[in-house]
Amino acid sequence: MKIRPIRNIAKTRREFERDFHILAEHMRSGKLRFVRGVSTEGLEKVRYLPNRRINFLSVNESARSTANSLAYMENLQRF
Repeated sequence: MKIRPIRNIAKTRREFERDFHILAEHMRSGKLRFVRGVSTEGLEKVRYLPNRRINFLSVNESARSTANSLAYMENLQRF
């Protein structure tokens, strides 16, 4: 079994926004659902700047962690 390092931290703005776009696409398509009692407040507070970039100041730890986890799982499916 080949061990791959976990890519859990976005190193650039591009990677960070890619993770959030993957999350948004899964939410729009209905592939991602949350169980009752799980707070999605952090995801609801994420805002865009006028140039359609993600406002870093609106992203909390919960939203970042959800986006990174989903992007990591998406990468696992490709291998």
